[in-house]
Amino acid sequence: MTAEQLISDAVSLSVSDRLRVAEAIWDSLPENVNPAPAPEIKAEFDRRIANYRQNPETAMTIDELRGRLDADRTR
Repeated sequence: MTAEQLISDAVSLSVSDRLRVAEAIWDSLPENVNPAPAPEIKAEFDRRIANYRQNPETAMTIDELRGRLDADRTR
């Protein structure tokens, strides 16, 4: 069976069964696996790092971030 066949079969499963399959596959990976991020994720990360380096004053402290997350949760 190819990965494409497995994926094709998996999409016909219920959401809960697909989650079970995804978790089982994830759990079967070796602990030292470090998957590379998708190119668009890496590009966004690089953009944000470059922005931070050019404008470090725009970064939030961890306390500011926590406050913002807490405020979002209470809405």
